[in-house]
Amino acid sequence: MQAWQSYDPMSSDTHAMDQLHDFLRQRREAREPVEDLTAFEQELHRHFVAAEREALGHELARFDLDVPAIEVEGERCHRVLRCETTYASAAGPVRVERSLYRHPQGDHAVCPLELRAGIIEGSWTPLAAKQATWVVAHLTPKEGEELFDLLGNMTPSKSTLDRLPKALQGHWEAQRPRFEATLRHQEAIPPEAVAMAVSLDGVMTPMKDGQRQAKRRHARATGKAPSGPAGSQEVGCATVSSYDRNGTRLGTRRMARLPETNQAPLKWQLPAEVMEALSQRPDVRVVKVAAGAPDTWSYLGETLPFGAEVLAF
Repeated sequence: MQAWQSYDPMSSDTHAMDQLHDFLRQRREAREPVEDLTAFEQELHRHFVAAEREALGHELARFDLDVPAIEVEGERCHRVLRCETTYASAAGPVRVERSLYRHPQGDHAVCPLELRAGIIEGSWTPLAAKQATWVVAHLTPKEGEELFDLLGNMTPSKSTLDRLPKALQGHWEAQRPRFEATLRHQEAIPPEAVAMAVSLDGVMTPMKDGQRQAKRRHARATGKAPSGPAGSQEVGCATVSSYDRNGTRLGTRRMARLPETNQAPLKWQLPAEVMEALSQRPDVRVVKVAAGAPDTWSYLGETLPFGAEVLAF
């Protein structure tokens, strides 16, 4: 982006910083310990987080461009609005004034601050988005909401935590083969590895929106006995694990997709992982480990025609 006018960062009084300094000064001058350590720790944390948000707000404002027009990819865009908005940071909500620009024939506004700072999905700082996606990869959105509330930094709602990974999934899927190839090139087989176990499986998992009861009622209405995992969808999962000569597992690359009927993308990803590993270490012995599903073994036999086969009960 190119601006035709100089930019001065937004400035304001550092009230949170002053309050933090006053709070610390009072405690330094105190002769006795606090009566309630937990309450003191919580208040201390609130002061530091408020100061962090204030400092972050000033730094975010430096990414803004308060000029009549900018150039984006060779197209001149004119300012259409200047207003405040709130971004979710790792320290909590940060309110910043920024400008929006639009090409005369364009439909969507461009925000230089968000582009230059790398704001995720129009509202998350990169660190906040990384923390949020990590949490919901290990916990449910509701548990994630409770965890963030306990930590006392940012406090996204469970619905917000639910939306973020779904939005990022669209970007990932659009360029998934390229992203996965980049990740594979960064992974290395341990030098002490002598064997590599390759496994593929699927499991039917109940889904929140699977309409299980409605499907069972429909089965009864049509004269069928309700059976099987009604309201469930298949989760495809695969692993590539390396072992040393003593049988100690050195590491595992885990892949999973949900929902994943017939495991189609996963069946493309798994051999790519194996062949990348073998390109680094062609001497490593391949062992295929899977349950007895005929489709799984047909796939493994066709895609990886080499290596030993182990049936897992």
